[in-house]
Amino acid sequence: MKKIFYVFAFMFSFVISIFAQENEITAGLNALRSGDYNAAFNFYNKFLSTNEKYAPAFYGRALASYKLKDYKKSFDDCKKAISLDNKYADALFLAGLNSIELNDYKIAIKYFTDALAANPNNTKYLYSRANAHYFAQMDSEAIEDYSRVIELEPSFGFAYYGRGIAYYMADKFPLAKIDLENYISLNANKDNLQDEAMRILKIIERANKWANSFKIC
Repeated sequence: MKKIFYVFAFMFSFVISIFAQENEITAGLNALRSGDYNAAFNFYNKFLSTNEKYAPAFYGRALASYKLKDYKKSFDDCKKAISLDNKYADALFLAGLNSIELNDYKIAIKYFTDALAANPNNTKYLYSRANAHYFAQMDSEAIEDYSRVIELEPSFGFAYYGRGIAYYMADKFPLAKIDLENYISLNANKDNLQDEAMRILKIIERANKWANSFKIC
């Protein structure tokens, strides 16, 4: 089930709060924007070799490592950025995403919660914490976070999908059916998840038919 959610992290547009103070920082930022993550890593690495107190540079290198799928290295740089600025929301959020990739869901929840402290209505942070709760088999907490996302942003299709899956795993089939149908209505198949949603809806339909066959008329 986890692989279904991997698509979500990459759908997010990261807010890169890095201001050009040195040539390496400018070049690193441009490389990130162009998708040249190896070059970005090298530029930030060069800058940090002589400037170890600049949190955005650690964040930039962490983001480059994340895009290169080196999640442990990215996580370590996030921690360095946070040690220099413990309210650095982007670094906290990225640390949470790395923790999910490293299968450390409780730690991910902590970082997402810390990121939300200053941005309690940030749907990106809430949605990511909902996923972490789901992976940690904390269905009620996941449903609460997905519901908050939907309350704040009713067109957030992924939140309906996530809550629908959480309801399904909790055997709350009628609620799962509503959410998965809402997801399909909002997102159709642009995320390549419609087939999975339809598969689960068919399971729910069969389960309902089976249950109804045992009812005494």
